[in-house]
Amino acid sequence: MDDMTRHGLVMAFFSILGGIFSYLYQLSMGMLLSPENYGILYSLFSLFTIVAVLTQTISITVANFVSKAKAQGKLSGVSYLWRFFLKRTFILGLGLFLVLALLSPLISRFLGISSNLYPIVIFTALIVAFIYPTNLGVLQGLQRFLPLGTTQTFWNLSKLFFGAVLVYLGLGLFGALLAIPLSFLLACLIGLFFLRDIPRYGNEAVDTGRISTYMGLAFFAFLGFTALINVDVILARHFIPELSGDYSAISVLGKIAFYAPAGIAFALFPKTSGLFALGKETRPMLGKATLLCLLIAGVVVIIYLCFPELVANFFFRGKYPLIAPYLFKYGLAMALSSLCFLLINYLLSLNQTKVAYPLLGVVAVELGLLFLFHANISQFVDVMLISSFLSVAFILPFCFITPRHPVTYSEKT
Repeated sequence: MDDMTRHGLVMAFFSILGGIFSYLYQLSMGMLLSPENYGILYSLFSLFTIVAVLTQTISITVANFVSKAKAQGKLSGVSYLWRFFLKRTFILGLGLFLVLALLSPLISRFLGISSNLYPIVIFTALIVAFIYPTNLGVLQGLQRFLPLGTTQTFWNLSKLFFGAVLVYLGLGLFGALLAIPLSFLLACLIGLFFLRDIPRYGNEAVDTGRISTYMGLAFFAFLGFTALINVDVILARHFIPELSGDYSAISVLGKIAFYAPAGIAFALFPKTSGLFALGKETRPMLGKATLLCLLIAGVVVIIYLCFPELVANFFFRGKYPLIAPYLFKYGLAMALSSLCFLLINYLLSLNQTKVAYPLLGVVAVELGLLFLFHANISQFVDVMLISSFLSVAFILPFCFITPRHPVTYSEKT
C-alpha cells in the first residue's frame, strides 16, 4: 500500500470518526431540542460555518507553505510561520467577533430568532477559532496525520460532550450553542500540545510576501465552497421556517456523504504540494485520491437509495417524518460536493487559486435558483443537486491545466 492510500485511509478514518461525533452532536440536539430550536441551532451553525470560512483558508495556506518547506528540507522557517500566523489569527478572530456581535440584531431578525444573545454566543468561538486551523495547517504540512486526525476528532468529541451535558443540565438552545466555543478552546490546547517541539527547528525569518496573494484567492475559493453546501439551510430557515427543522435533519444526514471521504483531501494536499515544489508529476496521486473519495461517498449514497426510511427512523426515531424521500438526492449532491472539495484542495496545492472564480459563479447560480424556487423541501434539494453538479463540471477542467512552474520556498537573506 503506497503512502497516498495509507495516509488517505488514516485521514478518512479520523474524518469518519470525527463525523460520527459531529453527527451525534447534531442528532442529540435534534432529539433533545424542539424542532423550532433545532432549526435555529442548525441555521446559526451553518451561518457560523460560512463566517468561519477563514479557518479553512488559514489552514490550507499554512499547510501549503509548511509542506513546501518540508519537501525542500528547510524546516528552520516552520516555527517562524507558526508564530507569524498565531499572532495575526488571534487578532483577526477577536475583531471579527466584535463586528458580528454588533450585527447580531440584524442576524436575529433575518432568521426569525427572538433573542440577540444566541448569535453572540456562537460567535464567541471566533476568538479562538482561527488559532485552531493554524495548528492544523502546521500538522498537515508536516504530514503528521495521526496528531492532525486526533486534534480534529477531539474537537468534534468535545462539542458532543459539552452540548449534551449543557442541554441535559437545562440550558437548552443556549447550552447547545455554548458547546461550540468551548470545543474550539479545547481543540486549540490539544493542537498546541502536539506542536510543542516546533521551536526546536529554530526561528529564522522567511519570505511571507506571497502569503497574502495566495490566501486572498484561497479565501474566496473556500468561501464559495462553504456557501455552496451551507447557504441552503440558512435560506430554508428564512423561506420555510415551519419546515426548517426537517430540512436541517435532511442536511445533517445528507452531509455524511461529504464528511466521510473528506479526510482524503487532507492527506492529498501536502503530498501534491510537496511534489509540485520539487517539480514532479501530481496527477497520478490525484487519481488514487479520487477513487478513494468516490468509493467512500458512493457507499453512503447507495445506502440512502436502498434504505431511506430505515436510516431516517434509526437516527431520528420518526421525529422528522418528511426526510426519507429526499435522502438519496441530497446525499448524491453531497457526494459530488466531496469530489469538488478534493479537486479544490488539489488545485490549491498547485497554487491554482483562480479556481475561486467558477466556485463563486456556481454560488451565484445557487442563490438565484433558491430565491426563485423555495416553496418546499423538494425545490431546495433539487437546487442543491444542480449546484453540486455544476461545481464539479466547472472545476474539473482546471485539473488538466499544467501549472507553469512550481513556486519555491525561499528564506529571507
